[in-house]
Amino acid sequence: MFERAVVESPASIANFGPGFDSFGLCLESPKDVISIRRLPMGRKEVKVLGKYDLPTDPDENVASYAATKLAELCGSGDVGFSMTVKKGIKPGSGLGSSAASSAGGALAMAAVLGLRQREIVLEAAAIGEELVSGARHFDNVAAAIFGGFTVVSDLRTRTIVQIRPPRFKVIVALPDITVETRRARAVLPDSVRISDAVCNVGWASGMVHAMTRKDVRKIASYLDDKLALPHRISLIPGYEDVRDSALAAGALGVSVGGSGPTVFAIALEHASRIRTAMADAFRRSSGLRAETFITVPGSGAKVLSRS
Repeated sequence: MFERAVVESPASIANFGPGFDSFGLCLESPKDVISIRRLPMGRKEVKVLGKYDLPTDPDENVASYAATKLAELCGSGDVGFSMTVKKGIKPGSGLGSSAASSAGGALAMAAVLGLRQREIVLEAAAIGEELVSGARHFDNVAAAIFGGFTVVSDLRTRTIVQIRPPRFKVIVALPDITVETRRARAVLPDSVRISDAVCNVGWASGMVHAMTRKDVRKIASYLDDKLALPHRISLIPGYEDVRDSALAAGALGVSVGGSGPTVFAIALEHASRIRTAMADAFRRSSGLRAETFITVPGSGAKVLSRS
């Protein structure tokens, strides 16, 4: 065992077009940074740094909750710890904020316990996700933990396909609204048309092939969805204008990050121009201020130090 550890855990984009609850793309930034220090048995405390108001109760904060669950999975449920969460990803943004905290908390505890199996980190992180979303989702946490492009190919066996994506720019526009995962799931229908399901299967298959071939233009061509996106865009004022403006500025493809409200575009060039066009479109069409940034696919959560 170790006494302390520091980890960083990145943002991610779930669904990534047609891969509802299955696809995830890890981003290089933004990130959460989580520090953990062992305390006497049974004692737990949490501190949150940054501008976001998050729970400091160890049983309500997803990072500490995931850390506790990892310890329980390893038979060390009585371990005490002090955790500091430096939150860099806005909650309710559609950028896997809770997944980053969950993955970071689980990985931090794994680092202290000397555990190297990422599969156990994955399970504990998904349990942390369940705390805030009501279900044990693996798409964001898989991307955050393993990095690159991930596919939850078999939920029963926790089988995660990992693909190293090609290099491309990801332009993110986050309007000044919040969409909670529970609300975004509530707008989805209980059933879908068979034609829509078939269409998504085709797009998803094409996406995986394009990722393995590292063909950015083909990846962009499959960045669409008929299952969730048509229902969720009602939660994002001005989405169509933002999408059209990004494409006109040179984006290769546009979609919604996770459950929203983030809208993202991918491109090989003209990233700054696309970024400006997306921000202007949000302001023009809906009067919303949008935080924008440019990033690239990332390599996943990391242990920065332990001692």
